[in-house]
Amino acid sequence: MTKSRFILRYRGAGAIPPETTAQLRELDDVEVLDESARMLLVAGGKRRLDKFLGQQAGEWLLSPENYVELEDPRQKVRVKK
Repeated sequence: MTKSRFILRYRGAGAIPPETTAQLRELDDVEVLDESARMLLVAGGKRRLDKFLGQQAGEWLLSPENYVELEDPRQKVRVKK
């Protein structure tokens, strides 16, 4: 299975229920990479995450992580040849 990175946003009242985060960490095919009070960054399969979130209380939003590579902002010295 290919693991993609997703942002899970909890839209229920208050912070993410701790038992939900604990259950998510116990899944073999899902890895919690980072977390805040209302969001989780996870790596896993979309179908598996959709199924898991469908079984959880509260409203969840699942979004793929978007990564934008930025140019190096440091100035470079041009060398004349």
